[in-house]
Parts: sequence; structure tokens; C-alpha cells
Amino acid sequence: MSNLDDQSPFGSGPELIPGAAMAAQMEEEGKAMKGGRGGLIAGAAIVAIGIVGLIVFALMGDGNEAYEALGRNANQAKTELFEGFWGCTFQGVEELESNEDLQREIHQRARQGRGRFGNHVRSQCAPKLEQLDTRLRALIPPEDMVIHINAMIAANESLRGGISDFTTYLDGVESYDEEDGRERVVRIARGWYEFKRASAALNSALRERLSSS
Repeated sequence: MSNLDDQSPFGSGPELIPGAAMAAQMEEEGKAMKGGRGGLIAGAAIVAIGIVGLIVFALMGDGNEAYEALGRNANQAKTELFEGFWGCTFQGVEELESNEDLQREIHQRARQGRGRFGNHVRSQCAPKLEQLDTRLRALIPPEDMVIHINAMIAANESLRGGISDFTTYLDGVESYDEEDGRERVVRIARGWYEFKRASAALNSALRERLSSS
């Protein structure tokens, strides 16, 4: 009787493996599969960690970006709105050098314009200080710069209060008395000085922080 393999159109089949040998081969193949799967999982974990690291780095920038942005935004607000307020108030006058210069200019214009000067400051100029408050409060400073931004906000609030009090006072005078108005003008000058000092302190702290990194 002929062998069945000899009759098969596909040739002879694979060599039969005894039961014990087959079990050992299956165990080895299983280990190989597990090892391959473990390698894939470890590789995927490394890739995921790398992606997360890139995202964190992109969000943090180089460490100085937040300080640089704060400096740009705070100084832009100061130039446009704080200095813009004084440019509106003292039309044609260059930047004042001292408290004494500021008080002299205020007294002179109050004496000449009285209520008309007060109305001009209140309606045309004071809105810039309101916008300044909004801009400063919208800033998101690094923790070590919060104290300087808060000082600028507080100084601006004091200045706004002084301006409001003085312009209201001018509405009711027929003849401006410098001695009578002095205390109110000193309050304005104090707000002016405190804001400039707070702004200078912020810039000094930013320079120190950026130069040390």
C-alpha cells in the first residue's frame, strides 16, 4: 500500500513533532511574543514622555519669555496712557523733571482756566488713567513681579483720586487760590511720583532677573 504523502498533489507535509517537543516550542514562541510586546510598550512609553516634554518646553518657553512680555506690556501701557495723560493735561509741555515742576504747571493752568481746565482734564485726559488701570490689572506677571505691578496700580488709583478731587474743586471756584488748592495739588504730585517710582522699580527688577538667567 502506498504512503498518503506520495499521493498528495501538494507534496509531503511538515514533519510531525512529538507532544513534549511541541509544548516546548510553543513555550519558546510565547516568550518571544511577550518580549516583543514588552519592547513595543516600553517604546511607546518613551515616545509619549518625549511628546509631553516637548509640550511643556513649548509652553514654558526659554524661562525669560514671561518677564520680557511683562516689560513690553507694562512699559507700553505707561507710555501710551500714563504719559499720554500728562501730555493731554499739559499740552505742548515736555516731560516734567520734578514734583516742583509738576505742581507749578498745575497751579498755572488752574489759575488761567479754572473750571474750564478742570473740565478738560476730567473729560479728555482722565479716561487714559482709567484705561491704564484696566491694562495693568490685565497683566499676568510672574510671582516675583506681582509686588511691582500692584504698586503701579495703587499709585494710579491715588493719582486718579487726586485728579477727581481737584477737578471737582475747580468747578466751584471763581478765582483760583494757590494756597487753597495746594493740598490737592500735592496729592496729585504724590501719585505722579509714586507711579514713576513703581515703574522704575519694575524695570530694575526685570533687568536684574534677565541678566542673571
